[in-house]
Amino acid sequence: MLNDKEVEEQVEYWNWNMNIFEIYDEIRDESDYNKAKLLSYAYQFFNQDKSIEGLADHLCIDIAEMNGGAELIAKTK
Repeated sequence: MLNDKEVEEQVEYWNWNMNIFEIYDEIRDESDYNKAKLLSYAYQFFNQDKSIEGLADHLCIDIAEMNGGAELIAKTK
């Protein structure tokens, strides 16, 4: 299970370095919990980006249920 710092670092690494297909390749083998945590944080970090929302939908992850993304964003501001 990824901790908050690991989630933050991974998503920030994606910024400007990876496209949505590379992000999918990176997280597809993660646990559902880690996927939800990463995508929830990424969704908030990238200002509710539709491609992140679409990836979450494709992976059957409900990012609306994971408020961890919002909590992590609040901690970093």
